[in-house]
Amino acid sequence: MDLGLRDARAVVVGGGRGMGLATARCLADDGARVAVVARTAADLDRATDDLARRGSPDALGLVADACDEQRIEQVFAELGERWGGELNILINTAGPDVQGSFAELTDEQ
Repeated sequence: MDLGLRDARAVVVGGGRGMGLATARCLADDGARVAVVARTAADLDRATDDLARRGSPDALGLVADACDEQRIEQVFAELGERWGGELNILINTAGPDVQGSFAELTDEQ
């Protein structure tokens, strides 16, 4: 299926495994440049190899805990330099199940 994402720049936070990796695979299958962010380097190594095989021209894994605001800022600064400041897709699949509307959630949640 062609979703028109060839060369789009996508970040999947929590993309090292599970639902995040499945999402990253769909993006890679369509030719998007995919960066996955996860806490575990081993998960990222496997994920980026898989994404490159599926067609992501710039599969990238970045180690970060989504709760570490300073590290997340560093990750996006690195991506900005690598991709020229352009980001087309941001998907967050990391974190515990916290219920509530987006406007009601705190940074800690």
